[in-house]
Amino acid sequence: MKYTINYSDEDIINNIKDNPYSAHNGIQEIIERHSGIYLEIVNNYIPDNLDFVNKNDILEDKNFNIYQAVLKYDPDKGAKFSTYLGNETKWMCLNLYNKNKKKKHTELKLDKIDEDFIYNDQEQTIKKELYKNILKLAKNHPDKRVYKIFHMRYELGKNNKLMSWKDVAKKIKMSIQGCINIHNSAIKKFKQKLIKE
Repeated sequence: MKYTINYSDEDIINNIKDNPYSAHNGIQEIIERHSGIYLEIVNNYIPDNLDFVNKNDILEDKNFNIYQAVLKYDPDKGAKFSTYLGNETKWMCLNLYNKNKKKKHTELKLDKIDEDFIYNDQEQTIKKELYKNILKLAKNHPDKRVYKIFHMRYELGKNNKLMSWKDVAKKIKMSIQGCINIHNSAIKKFKQKLIKE
């Protein structure tokens, strides 16, 4: 079915819901009509420079997200589809932002647990004598990932900076959280051993 300007959003959406297997043209028409609203909301609510939300993924999912809004839209509630889509997109952006911000914040907090034991953040230097002892303990640790994580995190970073957990996790082929957990668990054991000595 070919749609013209004479067809309202509601007509097209009703047709999509009534004939889901032959609704391709209707879906395309709704996407063409309302992509601008979707893109505007995403650009307003997700800044370009965020490192904890991948804006490109949200933009690439535009057609799918508009289609999902079509399926959930209920004209009996009194809102136009454009208003409904704008609100759905806004809440999606805010939820993603808050969820990922919280996750990033948790990772950063976990990242700092016990790390100051080895690394002087203000001077951006590794406490070398202490680190030598820790590295010996890490080499003898039964979990071989411990040495890899410590070596990468503290020795392979650039310009006296720590290698990011993201890069460590990528090289070890583990999750960021998994690497942090192994690191922090090992540090606690190393601390106890070094204090006893």
